[in-house]
Amino acid sequence: MSDIDRLKELLFGAEKQVLDSITERVEKRELRSADVADVLAESIHTSHQQGGDLREALRKPVGECLREEFHHDPQTYGDALYPVMGPAIRKSIMQALRSFSQQINAAVENSLTPKGLSWRWQAWRAGVPFGDFIVQKTLLYRVEQAYLISRENGLLVGHVQHETAKIKDSDAVSAMFTAIQDFIKESFTPDRTGRLESADMGDFTLWAVHGPHALLVCVIRGVPPRSLRGRLAGILERIHFRYGDAIRDYSGDPSTVPNVETELAACLQLQEHQDEDTSARKVNWPIMVLLLLLLGAAVFFAAKNWSRVQELDRLRTALDETPGIYVTGVESKRDTITVKGMRDPLAPRIAEVADAQGITDKGIDAQMASFYSLDPRLVLQRAESRFGTPEGVDLAIDGTRLVVTGAAPLDWRADVEGGHRTIPGIDAVEFRTPPPETVKPESAPPEPAVDPRAALLRELDERIESMSQRVFYFSGGTTLRDDSSAVMPGYLDDLLALEMDLADLGQQLGVTITGFVDAVGGNEINSVVAPQRAERIAGMLRERGLQGNVQTQSRVPADGDDLTVDPSLRRVLIELQRGALPAPQ
Repeated sequence: MSDIDRLKELLFGAEKQVLDSITERVEKRELRSADVADVLAESIHTSHQQGGDLREALRKPVGECLREEFHHDPQTYGDALYPVMGPAIRKSIMQALRSFSQQINAAVENSLTPKGLSWRWQAWRAGVPFGDFIVQKTLLYRVEQAYLISRENGLLVGHVQHETAKIKDSDAVSAMFTAIQDFIKESFTPDRTGRLESADMGDFTLWAVHGPHALLVCVIRGVPPRSLRGRLAGILERIHFRYGDAIRDYSGDPSTVPNVETELAACLQLQEHQDEDTSARKVNWPIMVLLLLLLGAAVFFAAKNWSRVQELDRLRTALDETPGIYVTGVESKRDTITVKGMRDPLAPRIAEVADAQGITDKGIDAQMASFYSLDPRLVLQRAESRFGTPEGVDLAIDGTRLVVTGAAPLDWRADVEGGHRTIPGIDAVEFRTPPPETVKPESAPPEPAVDPRAALLRELDERIESMSQRVFYFSGGTTLRDDSSAVMPGYLDDLLALEMDLADLGQQLGVTITGFVDAVGGNEINSVVAPQRAERIAGMLRERGLQGNVQTQSRVPADGDDLTVDPSLRRVLIELQRGALPAPQ
């Protein structure tokens, strides 16, 4: 170390240590942070006491921090604010619901009355929603404050307010309104003739009525009617009549305009729309006629609906009481009653039951599946149809047994013993001998034997003959005409019952369907349409469950034939035959 350095150390050693310490505290971040943290709270407090600079400086960064935190952790802040937000939200909702309920009550009370219907008509003509129109007609309004301001110098001449209204400084309000008036004149009207007449301020409406020397400013809560402005103008005219000169020369001395508050107090009104005097009311005949028409229409449709319900109930009850019919649903649509369920072939058709109940003005759409009912009456009827009933023999059903009482022929008895199990609902047969006194004496001549099978076959042949040669017409293509479509379901049910009766006697039903066409479409198209019509009817038979031999054919005229357009030629012909069942393979 040189002498100079040694001298410096002797002279400035202490100061150098202080500078080194300060440099270290400035350069080291952790030491500087500790120094700032030591005085941060006191510095913030002092800065807050000195003015609003600290608030302005912290507003933006603190706001951004809060938004960022609300976004990342809303649950924590929501829990923290819950004690404050809950009462505030409830208060707001209660106020909104109270106002909404008042409007709803007014709308309900006036919805179906003559006055309500008249208001609906007026709202429709004015293009205003009915809810808003109701509010305008029924909402209370109140003039809460009235200011009388001099137009010459903007001084407040007089001021009155409702007892529930809150105002801090009426002179400040008067001065501010005068400044706004001057601002409008200077900014929006070059000739300085503009003036402010109304303004909306949340729940309040501000109306200004201008006079020669004074300005009447009213603060109104609610929705005031236009007629109120005329009444306020009348009050201002009366004030000018009494105090016109004093208001023109008014310089701030209230004694120059004595009792002006009494005149202003007339502005504080609370008005509710009252009904017109009953004696002055006039009958609104168009509304009355409209109401009577609506009432008549309502009564008509209610009676029609009641009659339809009673009719359906009556039909359902009759179907439930008819053996061999099980109903799952009855519906009425327009002029058709649809019945869904199951029907035994021996049971009466649905249309017959409806006719018996007097239901003849509607079509019946019977969507019924076939089944064998175990009702004793139908089981007995099926047994009598299958075996016949020889003279002197009675048949009865006892549970699942067929009880035969009387002297039965041996061949008939053998037929019953061998075929009773083919009848659903019969598991056994019991032959009972009649009492001795009913047995014919041996001296009586024997009666000729009756072949019940031949009698049944003759009956079935008659049914085949009556159901054969049936014609069904088409409106076009393969679409059945309405009259043919209406009778087709019943005809299919009869065919199915006929097939089942033939099968009981070992016979098979044969069906031949022939399709015909007229001149519409030409031979090329008709050669396709004719067989399609036959196949359409054959498909309906198969869908219904017919198991017999169904054959289709068509009759198409040759090219040289003279054929006219005749809707009666658009048809199918159904022919029936019977034959023996094929032997099992």
